[in-house]
Amino acid sequence: MRHFSCDLCGKDLTAPADARYVLRMEVAPAAAGGVNCLCEADLDQDHLDAMADMLDDLEANPADAPPAVPPTQHLEFDLCPGCRQKFVADPLGRDRAKKLRFSKN
Repeated sequence: MRHFSCDLCGKDLTAPADARYVLRMEVAPAAAGGVNCLCEADLDQDHLDAMADMLDDLEANPADAPPAVPPTQHLEFDLCPGCRQKFVADPLGRDRAKKLRFSKN
């Protein structure tokens, strides 16, 4: 038998009567520069020469290479009904960060 527990509060969700929600998230880099559209000027350019120039520049100055794009991450979490409701109400946790109260020591 598989064991499931809430990834936020730790509640046991193994019993068949317990509602369990699966939260799936994907974190992926956004395309630089927004939406790219082709225009006539793009079709007139010689892209092979431009690529050859870029490769020559990279061979001459490897430190100038653009940073690597982080890979896409797929995350999955099990949530109990209470934690699901809290997550849906505030998915980025903004309200929780505002509610922190520190003592006046």
